[in-house]
Amino acid sequence: MKVVRALAVAAGLVVCGSRLEAQQYFGQNQVQYKHFNWRVLETEHFLVHYYPEEKQAVSAAARMAERSYARLSKVLGHQFREKKPIVLFASRPDFGQNNVTGDLGEGTGGVTDAARDRLILPLTGDLGSFEQVLAHEMVHQFQYDVFAQGRAGANQQTLERINPPYWYMEGMAEYLSNGPSHPLTAEWLRDAAVEGNIPTIAQMTDRPDKYFPYRYGESLWQYIGERWGDAAIGEILRNTPALGIERAFQRELGMSLIDVGSAWREAVQSQYLPSASIYDRPRAFAQPLLNPRKSGGEIFLAPTLSNDGNNIAFLANGSQKKGEFFIDLWLGNARTGERIKRLVASTLDPNFEELRILYSQSAFSNDGKTLAFTAERQGKDVLYLLDVPSRSVRKRLDLRLDAATGPSFSPDDKKIVFSGTVGGITDIYTVNSDGTNLTQLTNDIYGDLQPVWSPDGKKIAFATDRAPPTDLARLNFAKWQIAIMDVDTKAIEIIPGQAGHNINPQWAPDGQSIAFVSERTGIGNIFLYDFNTRQHYQLTNVLGGVTAITEYSPALTWARGADRMAFTYYENGGYTVWAMDNPRKLKTVAFKGGPAANTGLVM
Repeated sequence: MKVVRALAVAAGLVVCGSRLEAQQYFGQNQVQYKHFNWRVLETEHFLVHYYPEEKQAVSAAARMAERSYARLSKVLGHQFREKKPIVLFASRPDFGQNNVTGDLGEGTGGVTDAARDRLILPLTGDLGSFEQVLAHEMVHQFQYDVFAQGRAGANQQTLERINPPYWYMEGMAEYLSNGPSHPLTAEWLRDAAVEGNIPTIAQMTDRPDKYFPYRYGESLWQYIGERWGDAAIGEILRNTPALGIERAFQRELGMSLIDVGSAWREAVQSQYLPSASIYDRPRAFAQPLLNPRKSGGEIFLAPTLSNDGNNIAFLANGSQKKGEFFIDLWLGNARTGERIKRLVASTLDPNFEELRILYSQSAFSNDGKTLAFTAERQGKDVLYLLDVPSRSVRKRLDLRLDAATGPSFSPDDKKIVFSGTVGGITDIYTVNSDGTNLTQLTNDIYGDLQPVWSPDGKKIAFATDRAPPTDLARLNFAKWQIAIMDVDTKAIEIIPGQAGHNINPQWAPDGQSIAFVSERTGIGNIFLYDFNTRQHYQLTNVLGGVTAITEYSPALTWARGADRMAFTYYENGGYTVWAMDNPRKLKTVAFKGGPAANTGLVM
């Protein structure tokens, strides 16, 4: 199951594991707001279930499924004897209505049902990230098929007896879907090495709530793949049903599982500790703003500063003594970090079933009196305009879209730009602040996300996969890059010279430069592009990472009126928010590139 478990752990929630037999009964009673007219697209190895709204994306998804199958069947040395079902939903709200598992929460990106070897997932809005989730879940199909000896649902008793731990199942799926270089996992392991918190195999097995199996498990399998070759992973998997996990490791690697774990831990330390001194901690250039000591709670996400830099909206849990376990929308003092009030209690109000915790960010109007944010209501996303002083909903914009994220006000507050999803495809839309005149600005199969209006209202910056080397015919997709749209002509220009994965654009107060989060060095850092010099500048060089729960989660905000920036930072296993005034003071020499931080283990 592709679950963002870090969010659940930090919030004190419980998320179920990969095998979902216990969810079957519950799922039959799942509330459904929409009727799905299912059809089937049959390929060589899959039966892809979809509905007409997904027609534009389903053929690409089916091709990706066959491509992932060809690669995984070779790596794992296993072939399917029967065609496997893939159930495809157009959006996260639609996926939440499935009657197989029930709604498992926003942190669940996909799920594989062991009883029927059935893969169920939503389109993510961009095909590149979708293919990673698809491949992750397909690894589970292979795992279950190996245990079932090619007959879906067979030999469940063997699966239950061996009960592979999360690091085994989810870590293998992450490694085989992400490949040998994954900056997000490197971020977690670098932090664990510096903090002396790299877990043992026993700790990962016994405490998956404490040692996130997706990241640590992925790193372990990455180590095995780099030292013994990926074919060894397939051998271990195929031997596990008959021998058990420990004997399968011993037979293939010639080492006990404990010794493999010890060797992996030493490799992680050797990889990350020597270079730790060249990186900065945020205290060197910023001030702590939202953290457990100053603000209470445990996790702080998606910060948004008001234009004057005095207020900050953010997602966080609260006081456990008050029963504030869940992630809600809060207002804080952007100077002191003190919480002012909770704006939305998502778990207690049916109007706000989910707040789009992972992929969206709220937005203040320019006068700071209104906050725009998206939340799920009755099976679809709604754009809300909240009166900040009274905490009351000023306007609810029911859009004719499946999903919506990342709103941003125009400079005159008359319009809002956002990323909208229809049939699994995301485009940039605008809507008047009174809910009229919904307008689609882009209309293609590319993913277009996280739009933000320029200070003069003439341009919109957004993250997209439409840049080279994207090739739609070959279904090759670039990592996200920052693009600029001319509002009048709709012409789109990709900022030149980008490398790596780039997200979350934020305009400078004068509109002459734009900041964003980039992984081009192998670590999530804040970069600045100057439109006059046409040069990139690296503003931060941090040890942890300017990042949030996923590599696609927003983590950056820039108050134009106050010239104040805030960002989410990962360190010591947690997410806090830091702030700095006049961030352009960190601009030094133009970035010339160079070797990125190694995100794979060096043997």
